[in-house]
Amino acid sequence: MNVDRFFKAPTGPASLKRKMAAEPTDEALKKFKAEAGVRGSGGGSGGGSGGNDDDDDDGGVNVDDDDARFLGGDGLSDKQRELFDIVDAAEEAPPTIDLLTLKKYVAKLERSITKNEEMRVRFADDPLKFIDSEADLDEDLHNLMGVSAAPELYVHLVKLGTVTSLLALLEHPNTDIQIQTIQLLSELTDDDVVAEASEEGTEGMKALVASLLDHQILDVLVQTLSRLDEFKEGTDDKQGIFNIMSVIDNLISVDQTIAEKVVSSTTLLLWLLSRIAVKQTDSNRQYASELLAILLQNSTANRIALAKSGGITTLLKVLSAYRKKDPGDPDEIEFMENCFDALCSAVGEEEVKAVFLEEEGVELMVIILRERKMSRMRALKVLSHSMTGPGGAACSNRFIDVLGLKTLFPILMHKGLKAYKKEYKSHSELEEDEHVVSILASLFKSSTPENLLRLTLKFSENDYEKVERLLELHEQYAAKVASADRQFELNRREYDEDEEELDAEEERYLNRLDKGLFTLQLVDLVCGFLCTIASEDAVREKMRFLLGRKGKDFSLFTNVLEEYAMNVGDPNTAENPERDVIVGVIEKLHLVNSSE
Repeated sequence: MNVDRFFKAPTGPASLKRKMAAEPTDEALKKFKAEAGVRGSGGGSGGGSGGNDDDDDDGGVNVDDDDARFLGGDGLSDKQRELFDIVDAAEEAPPTIDLLTLKKYVAKLERSITKNEEMRVRFADDPLKFIDSEADLDEDLHNLMGVSAAPELYVHLVKLGTVTSLLALLEHPNTDIQIQTIQLLSELTDDDVVAEASEEGTEGMKALVASLLDHQILDVLVQTLSRLDEFKEGTDDKQGIFNIMSVIDNLISVDQTIAEKVVSSTTLLLWLLSRIAVKQTDSNRQYASELLAILLQNSTANRIALAKSGGITTLLKVLSAYRKKDPGDPDEIEFMENCFDALCSAVGEEEVKAVFLEEEGVELMVIILRERKMSRMRALKVLSHSMTGPGGAACSNRFIDVLGLKTLFPILMHKGLKAYKKEYKSHSELEEDEHVVSILASLFKSSTPENLLRLTLKFSENDYEKVERLLELHEQYAAKVASADRQFELNRREYDEDEEELDAEEERYLNRLDKGLFTLQLVDLVCGFLCTIASEDAVREKMRFLLGRKGKDFSLFTNVLEEYAMNVGDPNTAENPERDVIVGVIEKLHLVNSSE
């Protein structure tokens, strides 16, 4: 170890690390020791204040201060030697845990569990007699958290039977022990561990998760949720509940099938719904909404279970609070967005759409649009999802019936957008355009004849301003896609010569989607509908006139829609209703274009 750094100033640029004087004061030394977690062995040597310090009596030899520094044989004063002891102790700590250390930790934990059980039986009526054993147990659980730095050892953790012991501790009479065990499980299953792990570490995580599932971890965790009282003051129950949700979240990250298992085999879904219904927003309410959205994200079964459990009603009640007011802080904003995300996922199912209609979800979303609060963008997204796919026709017609067009078209025309963007800096104009034209496309696909007439008449109002707006959107997004194509060609040289052309084309298509191709396709589909409705000759001729001024015709739309038809739906299925609709519009456009 280089001792010179204690006696000279640094030669390089100023460091952010804390620096100490060459001869530290008593106060500085105490502070350094306290932060390092090391107990001092007493005051340093050197005379007291105000005494005669010219001579020190050391075995009859008189020495001055400078000579005294070298009596230890290492050229250091006592204070500096004490500093080195602190640093050396820190350097001797093992940077990572190995198998031998793991076995020691586990063995110590098992002894603490056994001793605690024995003390609780012997002194059941005198907690003071077994409190020390529970403190030891708590400490051993804390020490075991270090294993999360070595997930490749999880296989041995399972073989040692530690999972059985941890699951038993989740039912320990002392709630603090339960909470500490939950925190340990949260640390061990943290998805960051997997992200940074080697192949052996990933396999170790899978082994641990499989063992936890074999020991019915999901049932035990949800039962523990019902036992903890997060609103009780003076306890750590709130943190325990947060960590339980964290463990479940972590398990799903490792194995997506756990999302359906936890909903079908436990009462977690009901608990989450009851938790988000609590009006006061805190970290647990926010996490409950996030976990709910995760459970619904990729599971049809969970979405249907939500509807059967009254979850749509709960979500609508929660979100109705944001129709006239904005969330109070960033945490509440995230809570609101999680609830909207959960609702968007759910209304993708036909069975859920029926419940959404029955609970007047369309009406609530229209009211939110009208109020123009932060929730407006999310309401557009919910409406867009509710109108697509099987069962979407009912939502589309309900939207027109409740005068949704009166609210939708001002958004299409960007009326008041400048003031809205000034109020809400995070507003995404691109995302809003996508949702609006998606709703319009759904309305054209599935409206009743009466509602379709009401829809198309809107485009002839105010000297066909909405038709012009659609063509503006086409130009805007066509330019974005063309720019993406040019950039892709410039970057194409980065592909290896032996890379398959299919991979490059797939990358190109995904890049175009990211830059706005989907919005362009929807805009042109809406234009196609307008131009092929037999009763709307005036709208069609206006569209033809506006295109003709720029030397274009309806083939401008067909070129985009043909690519759309090629990539929509599942290519492996013979039936593709979405593609059939697009192909039908393309064929009609060819007819009206040739009849010019």
